[in-house]
Amino acid sequence: MKSVVALVKGGELGTGSDFPHPPSGRALRARGNRCLSPILPLEEALALCGMGDCVGKGDTVLVKPNLHGGPGHTSARLMRAACQWAFARGARRVVLGDGPFWGITSQAAQGYFERAGVLQACAETGAEPAYFHEHPYRLHHPQSPHVPRVLGVSHFLYDCDVVINLPVLKTHFNTLITVAIKNLKGLLRPVDKRRLHEMELHLALGVVAQLVRPEVTVTLCDALTAYEGMGPSSGTPVEMNLLLASGDFVALDAVVCDLSGVEPASARLVRECAALGVGVGDLDQIQVVGEKLSEHRRRFKLPWEALADDFPGLTVHSRGACSGCTMNLCAALSEVSARGQKVTCDSILIGPGPETEADLLVGKCAAQGKGRKADAEGCPPVIGEIRRALSIER
Repeated sequence: MKSVVALVKGGELGTGSDFPHPPSGRALRARGNRCLSPILPLEEALALCGMGDCVGKGDTVLVKPNLHGGPGHTSARLMRAACQWAFARGARRVVLGDGPFWGITSQAAQGYFERAGVLQACAETGAEPAYFHEHPYRLHHPQSPHVPRVLGVSHFLYDCDVVINLPVLKTHFNTLITVAIKNLKGLLRPVDKRRLHEMELHLALGVVAQLVRPEVTVTLCDALTAYEGMGPSSGTPVEMNLLLASGDFVALDAVVCDLSGVEPASARLVRECAALGVGVGDLDQIQVVGEKLSEHRRRFKLPWEALADDFPGLTVHSRGACSGCTMNLCAALSEVSARGQKVTCDSILIGPGPETEADLLVGKCAAQGKGRKADAEGCPPVIGEIRRALSIER
């Protein structure tokens, strides 16, 4: 039997601001409520992929968006709609949360959750916000050379009856695209997120996906506003007004690749997960229902293409780099471009290599074994320090 992926238009979810109505001061759960109509596309997508009844009366539901710590996160509109829908289906409790990148502090995470609309979505629906790093983790000992000997996975994954994976469609410097599979990394302890980038990231994420697959009920992908170019944190918004849904998150990522003009076989995360039997990566074995994919397909600009356009002749070596350095370098390059400044180097190294030579070393890992200090120090370096290093006269 083929895996099913639903593709629907976002309707009211894709229009207006994230919060077109002021907070009412009470939980908005009942059908017929003035804020309920935006959840109809979500209901349609879940019904089409066979997951319309995945939440039952009295269930505890985890809604796990992509809240990595920077811009390009899951839209507050969709977070709110997912919580509303779960309550409308009879959920007793809904938790809305994530674990951002490993280096974020609790205070910074609180401010980020507020800016991203998490707290307001919770105030409007009655859901509970959860910053995973402040809660317990269940320890696993996977028998795999591709991950740390011990992995900590958020207890919310196991304590909730239903888990809704809520990624956003983006390109990514390290993994080509970042959607459903990559979003699962937010379930890990900060130390494990960091260690994964010291390993072969695609293989490591494949093992993580295999580990958590039985607990993930359904994935609902936010393609209302997608992001191309310098992802994950400095991408260019692409208004698509689409939602995708599936009980097979590997199949969903494969369809998203096709939607973005990327051959699924070229996305290693899809390939590795399919090889491990986590899900289906072959488009011939996937049925797309709802909207016609061909009518919405768009060729996304990939990170290195955006880099070449904005900074011709600049080479970035990023193998093994963590999301902290990757995001901050992309943000710094975007700021340099916006300010009309000149990048004064020809090559940049973030992460441990394997490259041994580069004009600019960014971060602690890049400087290890190189015989000189990093040009932008820190773990990760702050955006302003990287921007200064990019433009310094040599």
